[in-house]
Amino acid sequence: MRSSPEARPFLPIDLPLVHRLSPLGVSLDSATTLTRGIHTIEGAVWGSVPLADLGTPTFVVRVGKTDAVAQFRHKAGDQHAHIVFIAPDVEKCEDDSAWLYLLDAMLAAAGKRGATTLNAEVDENSAAFAVLRKAGFAVYARQEIWKRDPAPLAAGADTILRPETERDAFGIQALYASIMPRLVLQADAPPETGHGGFVYEQGDEIVAYVSVQEGKCGIYVQPFIHPEAYDQSQSIVTATLSRLPHADRLPVYFCVRRYQDWLRGSLSTLGFEAWASQAVMVKHTACRIEQNSFKPVHSFDGVVRILPPGSTKWMINRGRFKERPRT
Repeated sequence: MRSSPEARPFLPIDLPLVHRLSPLGVSLDSATTLTRGIHTIEGAVWGSVPLADLGTPTFVVRVGKTDAVAQFRHKAGDQHAHIVFIAPDVEKCEDDSAWLYLLDAMLAAAGKRGATTLNAEVDENSAAFAVLRKAGFAVYARQEIWKRDPAPLAAGADTILRPETERDAFGIQALYASIMPRLVLQADAPPETGHGGFVYEQGDEIVAYVSVQEGKCGIYVQPFIHPEAYDQSQSIVTATLSRLPHADRLPVYFCVRRYQDWLRGSLSTLGFEAWASQAVMVKHTACRIEQNSFKPVHSFDGVVRILPPGSTKWMINRGRFKERPRT
């Protein structure tokens, strides 16, 4: 009897395969793709080097006559992993089997690395969306990407923003927690500070933070604006552009989550155009359960187990119980 296919980690011998398939893939990570492009081969090669963890695990699989490759990113210590790409696009495959095997492999690998979720950004009208739903991913948020083509900046634009500093970290985290819907908080990390973002203050309180990522392909901006600063939204967008010295030669992308769609008018006024509409999809890799008293627990295989009080922690990972020592 033939064994079922299984996705495996990238090996150097897979280099020609990855090189061939990469142009046929679909991106599921807007920030990475729009700023740096998809460094499929570079990330895959370095990820296969022992003791060199660049946080870009890559997997390959063959199902029938279909070869496929996928990559996700995850920084050590982060709660959330993010799929970078899968190739070829599911529309170019005979069926969705290769994608499902790759998704399963990435989910398991992300869990082993300590991530609690595996995330993806995808067009809701695409075949990829349907496959992710089939694999158990759920929509946690919706977002629009707005694009401004390279163009000269307005001379002498007034700015109400200032560069972030180390002492702003707590205020930015507090802002994030106050404006983010509870569901999204479960699957999205606070913005990573200290990388050239900007803040807007009212009194001593940070009411807007603009995260900026810049690469050779473009500039990716994600605003976090408190509703109290609604009347300053256009000024904040204008000030952000004035703070981007390379916006005259690189496209600028603004990622606007649905709960901040009141920014759309300001972006349109300033020459941005709606470029993509996406669903932020999430699947949890594991959940931890602690029992503080003797209680019967039904596992997924139907076996009833009794947990002693406070002696163990149980991890439900991909439908199976795993016991590990209490730390």
